[in-house]
Amino acid sequence: MSNVDHRRKAPVRPLLSEVEYLEATRAPSTRREYANDVRLYIEAGGSIPATVDQIVDYVTAIGSRLAVATIERRLVSIHVGHLDQGYQSPVSDARVKQVMKGVRRSVGVAQRRVGAIEKDILLELWSVAAKRKPVWAARTIALLATGWGGAFRRSELVGLTWDCVTWLDSGMELLLRSSKVDQAGAGFVKFIPNAYGDRCPVKALRHWQEISGLTDGPIFRAVGQNESIGNRALSTHAVAKIIKQLIESSGRDPALFSGHSLRAGFVTAGILAGVQSHVIAMVSGHKGATLEKYVRIGKRRQIPSLL
Repeated sequence: MSNVDHRRKAPVRPLLSEVEYLEATRAPSTRREYANDVRLYIEAGGSIPATVDQIVDYVTAIGSRLAVATIERRLVSIHVGHLDQGYQSPVSDARVKQVMKGVRRSVGVAQRRVGAIEKDILLELWSVAAKRKPVWAARTIALLATGWGGAFRRSELVGLTWDCVTWLDSGMELLLRSSKVDQAGAGFVKFIPNAYGDRCPVKALRHWQEISGLTDGPIFRAVGQNESIGNRALSTHAVAKIIKQLIESSGRDPALFSGHSLRAGFVTAGILAGVQSHVIAMVSGHKGATLEKYVRIGKRRQIPSLL
């Protein structure tokens, strides 16, 4: 008899460095934000490792022209940049904290809130897009409907591929392989139900697949002037640009809306319709205080006139 061991051996995975494992704990969009923030800091004359004086000077230079939330995010990026390279971070120094305290008191901490694309606006944008060339219109309507119906972030939308879609009799499920709510990559599934009539996200996505002939690869791609379909996924910037163009065509100020407006519109509509917060969160992936902001907005709008 043969002594050969026929048991299947586990594939040998390449060993990763500590830095590579640390990088793997962050979503790709987060890594890009960190890298961009560090780049801007370096271009402004900073360095890693940095001194406390350098960080204080940097905060002072940008304190009057950037939102507090943006400054705080840049400090987090610089802090992480130090740790990733094995340096002690000066960002946590008491002097930096004091300067940031002064910035908050001087500038204020109110964040700019983009306009939500609520249902009426969504349907209006849908109509505007439908008047364009058929391939561009089909792609764009599917983008709007899916983005709104699933409360997607732009980075999640452009990351969708056709093998992420499961068609159901009651609607469709879309698998997110990576998102801010699932950075471990376990997979987060969003369900979008069928809607009555023609204004249905499920029908819109099916129509885009039929007219494009696509069955694999990125779902949302560029469409050229000659109606040619690109091979690559749209960028997050392109999604925001498409939304702003439609907003402007509808007669509204595009400066008041962004790529986040689809997601904000779904959550706002859900709150105003009386849908419970935990049900909305099952779609949006919101946690804690962020969703509560929308709840407060919804309750505020339900206050009756006392006149």
